[in-house]
Amino acid sequence: MRVYLGGPMFVAAEVRYNLWLAGELRAAGFEVYCPNESEPINDKTRSDITARKIYDADIAALEHAHVYICQVSEDSGTNWEAGYMDALNKHVDPHRYLGVLGLATDIRLQQAPTPERTGVDNQAFYVNSFIVGGMQSSLGVVYTEDDLVAELREIAARTGL
Repeated sequence: MRVYLGGPMFVAAEVRYNLWLAGELRAAGFEVYCPNESEPINDKTRSDITARKIYDADIAALEHAHVYICQVSEDSGTNWEAGYMDALNKHVDPHRYLGVLGLATDIRLQQAPTPERTGVDNQAFYVNSFIVGGMQSSLGVVYTEDDLVAELREIAARTGL
């Protein structure tokens, strides 16, 4: 099964995590597209890389994937990609494009919201409800990398991919 690994990818820690997770998913038997590895669009020393080239390359990779893994974040590119995959699933071919699977590893999600604390004093992490609802209506949300692999294996077995 082919997966597209989406998520924040711009600071060194995010890059290391994405490369590690891509390796773990490959070791579990999945074909993985990780934008951090996309040399044609990620070489920041090149002057010919445009926003349109990045968009076209990533859209082609999304359309090649069966599942989009959405690392839950407020990264606008990640959320755009998730919406694109959701539209492919719901409006193009639900047998070919299986949907969006959220991966919510942010440790702030483990803390219960405290209603009497507002604004920055409420330490619970806010996640856009529209994004959460979209993932819930698609393939759901998991909270650990092990659960991600298990859920992908179940999807692969269920669909024969």
